[in-house]
Amino acid sequence: MDKINESAIKEWEGAERPNYFSNENLKYPYSELPFYDQYHLVKIPTKDEYIEHVDYWGEGRIPTSDGDSGFRDCYNVNRQYQCVSNGPDKYCKIPNRIPVYDENTCDTSSYIKDHTVKLVTLMSAPIIEACAQDIARIVNPEVGSVVVFGFEIDSPDIRRLVKELSAISMYYCPGYVLSDYFDGLMKFSFHMAFLSADNIEEELYNAISGWNMATAVAITKSLHRTGGSSNIANVVNKVLDEGMDSTMTFAYKLWHAGEKDIVTDNFPIAFKLILNEDEIEIASNRYEDSILKLDSNTDEWHNRLAWGDDSGSNGTRYTWAMFPIWKDDKILFRLKNIEYDMCLRLDIHDNSAGDRKAWGSQNLDDVRYNWKLEPINHGNKTVFYIVNCEFDQALKLDDNVDKDGDRQLWGHNGMYYDPEKFGWIVQSD
Repeated sequence: MDKINESAIKEWEGAERPNYFSNENLKYPYSELPFYDQYHLVKIPTKDEYIEHVDYWGEGRIPTSDGDSGFRDCYNVNRQYQCVSNGPDKYCKIPNRIPVYDENTCDTSSYIKDHTVKLVTLMSAPIIEACAQDIARIVNPEVGSVVVFGFEIDSPDIRRLVKELSAISMYYCPGYVLSDYFDGLMKFSFHMAFLSADNIEEELYNAISGWNMATAVAITKSLHRTGGSSNIANVVNKVLDEGMDSTMTFAYKLWHAGEKDIVTDNFPIAFKLILNEDEIEIASNRYEDSILKLDSNTDEWHNRLAWGDDSGSNGTRYTWAMFPIWKDDKILFRLKNIEYDMCLRLDIHDNSAGDRKAWGSQNLDDVRYNWKLEPINHGNKTVFYIVNCEFDQALKLDDNVDKDGDRQLWGHNGMYYDPEKFGWIVQSD
């Protein structure tokens, strides 16, 4: 044994006992014992329960002028001969300490059962491979979280931690707001929270439903980079099942953040067709063979009525493209007919039921030409409500046909949340 280690041992052996006035005295700490891995030790937790919190390389609560460093009510994993390094308890033994042999041998398996910790924290201390592996071993991947402070997001320490936590389906959650439990801690410029698959899906869902698109995109990109694509797909399917009105804006934000592959891989194909501004057909869900077209004839103002045609014909009269418009922090679209270079709008005037005829026109001068797309899952397919921004009327086809068997296209006056009747299918032409 070299002199440095012998000196450290003697200092530790002669140190004062842990301060359990400022720190809670938890069950079965090994604060006053060196590291033993060859004995049968009492492992925590002793019952079928969870350990609330383990602070890796922690030393207990240390008050500073900038706030507390460490926590008063958790287990602290640290080197077997390490004493408190700062604050009023400097040179005392560490409270609630779980020992590891040294900083290069991070193994608490003799003391902590696998996957039994609800919260693991680490503050600005090195995360070597063994440390990352031990954190992944002790945290519970279903209800647990890992929060680290003071690291650059692409540092080698974080890359090691990401590798081990991704293997147990725990992922970095950008924008995660810490609970009140962390109040009073010294301020760090940056923290990173790693959450269970279920919890990060909930965070992503909440960001989309709350129109917090910057956070939603950041979480999605993080999941995509670290093997959580199935979690993205789960959330996308959930918001589509619910018909959430922010879904199209979320997809647009991903697409224009350079994450086209995420949209392609995790959204229905219609999203790619729309966002890529491809030429498409728009088919009625209720009358499945009816494809939108513009009339071959014009009125006195050179506008063309819009119809649903179930003759099976094709060509550019039946072909459309959707062009995005960013307005009021959400995405809207203009629907352009390829044959006539006209965009779809609703009539200024309504009929006795309050419905309005749909026209193709080249006079793009007001919000009558702007449309919201509200996707929703219906059976085994995804359909879209196409809603006019001026009148808040969704497109529908007339129940009756004209002499040619076509159905006139209308804006519906009233509630439209019936995908069977008001849903539209977007498909390649």
